[in-house]
Amino acid sequence: MRTALSTLILLCTGCTQFAQQDTLQNLRQELDSMRATIGVTQEQMAALSAQTQSETAATASLDEQLIQLDTRIGELGNTIRAQCTNTSAPVEQECEPTAPPVVMASDDKMVLGEVERVWIDPPGISVEARIDTGASSSSLHGDNITRFERDGDDWVRFDIGSGDEITTLERPVKKFVRVYQQADRGGSRRPVVELRLYLGNVKDTFEFTLADRSHLQHGVILGRNFLTDIALVDVGRKFVQPDFTPASQ
Repeated sequence: MRTALSTLILLCTGCTQFAQQDTLQNLRQELDSMRATIGVTQEQMAALSAQTQSETAATASLDEQLIQLDTRIGELGNTIRAQCTNTSAPVEQECEPTAPPVVMASDDKMVLGEVERVWIDPPGISVEARIDTGASSSSLHGDNITRFERDGDDWVRFDIGSGDEITTLERPVKKFVRVYQQADRGGSRRPVVELRLYLGNVKDTFEFTLADRSHLQHGVILGRNFLTDIALVDVGRKFVQPDFTPASQ
């Protein structure tokens, strides 16, 4: 949260021209006020964490305040960018933060929107993922899914990507799960593989159930095996977290 505010202030000073200086000054004052509010809120939350369970409702209220502040910071960033009029400046000097901050809530949990862009490695691609709190596990679309055996172990071969960026991967199968659907009452046995995922400040290996999701809007679903103890979901927002690129590691 503090990183987000510092980045926005630096963003302001990087603008060479503004359409309304008074408006910019007011925005800076509001950011300073928000910084003070966040400091007080975090101190209150630290005090509450040491008290009994009776303060649960108060803690939830403070969580909501922090999420609202996250939202306001994003709105301020867009407003400040609109004030920048120096369109002839090089890209690196324009009013865009070079390292967008990870949006955090209380307890060091990220705030995620209903849809986020995630980086999956291998093969090293960026894809849109739907955040689904109702799904117990995460799922990944794969084409031409083929099971085979290697040195006595179960493996799977599948294609991932789209257009000219299709990559064929071979991964060991961690386990098989049976998925039941209305059109398939007998259920289908699907392989589960591990892939490394990058989103916000999370860079770790997670399990994905492979399936043909070509008929669905999103090729990746992030379920509770990813979300637990990591993130809070604001279903009214999308693309809250900055896009990951290998250069940002």
